[in-house]
Amino acid sequence: MATASFEKRFVVKDKESIDRIHQDLATPRLVKVRRRDYRAENARGIQLLKRQLSNSETS
Repeated sequence: MATASFEKRFVVKDKESIDRIHQDLATPRLVKVRRRDYRAENARGIQLLKRQLSNSETS
Protein backbone atom coordinates (compact mmCIF):
# COMPACT_ATOMS: atom_id res chain seq x y z
CA MET A 1 0.00 0.00 0.00
CA ALA A 2 1.31 3.41 -0.91
CA THR A 3 2.25 5.65 1.95
CA ALA A 4 3.12 8.77 -0.04
CA SER A 5 0.36 11.25 -0.76
CA PHE A 6 -0.24 12.65 -4.21
CA GLU A 7 -0.72 16.38 -4.45
CA LYS A 8 -0.18 18.11 -7.74
CA ARG A 9 -1.93 21.10 -9.21
CA PHE A 10 -3.10 20.95 -12.81
CA VAL A 11 -3.80 24.12 -14.76
CA VAL A 12 -6.17 23.70 -17.69
CA LYS A 13 -6.42 26.71 -19.98
CA ASP A 14 -8.02 25.12 -23.03
CA LYS A 15 -11.77 25.96 -23.29
CA GLU A 16 -12.59 22.64 -24.99
CA SER A 17 -10.87 20.66 -22.24
CA ILE A 18 -12.65 22.60 -19.52
CA ASP A 19 -16.02 21.95 -21.18
CA ARG A 20 -15.20 18.25 -21.49
CA ILE A 21 -14.25 18.05 -17.80
CA HIS A 22 -17.54 19.71 -16.81
CA GLN A 23 -19.46 17.31 -19.06
CA ASP A 24 -17.66 14.28 -17.61
CA LEU A 25 -18.35 15.43 -14.05
CA ALA A 26 -22.02 16.03 -14.86
CA THR A 27 -22.51 12.55 -16.34
CA PRO A 28 -20.43 9.98 -14.42
CA ARG A 29 -19.90 6.54 -15.93
CA LEU A 30 -21.88 3.62 -14.57
CA VAL A 31 -19.64 0.79 -13.41
CA LYS A 32 -21.23 -2.65 -13.31
CA VAL A 33 -19.77 -5.12 -10.85
CA ARG A 34 -20.46 -8.72 -11.73
CA ARG A 35 -21.39 -11.00 -8.85
CA ARG A 36 -19.13 -14.01 -8.44
CA ASP A 37 -20.13 -17.43 -7.17
CA TYR A 38 -17.13 -18.27 -5.00
CA ARG A 39 -18.40 -21.71 -4.06
CA ALA A 40 -18.74 -22.72 -7.71
CA GLU A 41 -15.29 -21.27 -8.49
CA ASN A 42 -13.76 -23.19 -5.56
CA ALA A 43 -15.43 -26.45 -6.65
CA ARG A 44 -14.19 -25.94 -10.21
CA GLY A 45 -10.66 -25.18 -8.95
CA ILE A 46 -10.59 -28.30 -6.78
CA GLN A 47 -11.86 -30.38 -9.70
CA LEU A 48 -9.12 -29.03 -11.99
CA LEU A 49 -6.47 -29.59 -9.31
CA LYS A 50 -7.58 -33.20 -8.80
CA ARG A 51 -7.49 -33.79 -12.55
CA GLN A 52 -4.00 -32.28 -12.80
CA LEU A 53 -2.68 -34.33 -9.88
CA SER A 54 -4.19 -37.58 -11.18
CA ASN A 55 -2.61 -36.93 -14.60
CA SER A 56 0.80 -36.36 -12.97
CA GLU A 57 0.54 -39.75 -11.14
CA THR A 58 0.00 -41.68 -14.37
CA SER A 59 2.84 -39.93 -16.24
